[in-house]
Amino acid sequence: MREPATREGLPSGSGLVCSMAFIFSTSTDQTVEVVSTVDPSVVASEEAKVEYLSTRDESLFDSTEGATRFTLRALSPQAREDAEVEAGAYSRSELGRILWTEQPDDPKERARWQHDLPEDERRALGEYNRYLSRVYREMLRAGLVSIEGHDGDPLELVDSIRPDHHRQVLMGELVAHIQALSLLPPAGK
Repeated sequence: MREPATREGLPSGSGLVCSMAFIFSTSTDQTVEVVSTVDPSVVASEEAKVEYLSTRDESLFDSTEGATRFTLRALSPQAREDAEVEAGAYSRSELGRILWTEQPDDPKERARWQHDLPEDERRALGEYNRYLSRVYREMLRAGLVSIEGHDGDPLELVDSIRPDHHRQVLMGELVAHIQALSLLPPAGK
């Protein structure tokens, strides 16, 4: 059986409150600095890159010299909900959401599966994918604090990354880091 959570081990002044087995963050001031696995300056095996996305442990990499560094902040539940609402949570396609969860993982199977969908279902899936892109942008707008060496709007700089595939992967990674920082107990942060 699991031991109940205690205050021992929590950093002094961390803004964390322990109650029973739940740990609540009382502050969204917590920030982390991350790099992107798609950054050409990040040298590592594919396995290390995948593990980094859940641990943020840069010691997994052979090198990050010259890599772009992003500062991210934790988002409150209200800020995450606001991002979803701003992106269109109340008008998104529910059929698209269901189809999105049912699509195959293998890219070739997914392509054939999508090709065989009736036109209305393809349209619904496309609408839901556009909604997800808007959610990512709104979460980045709220959670991306800065990009090292850049004084302007960090989202504008992200928008200028080419090729597009690198920009899309970067945005997905940054949102995954923001979500993990916002939702995990302190040991996972």
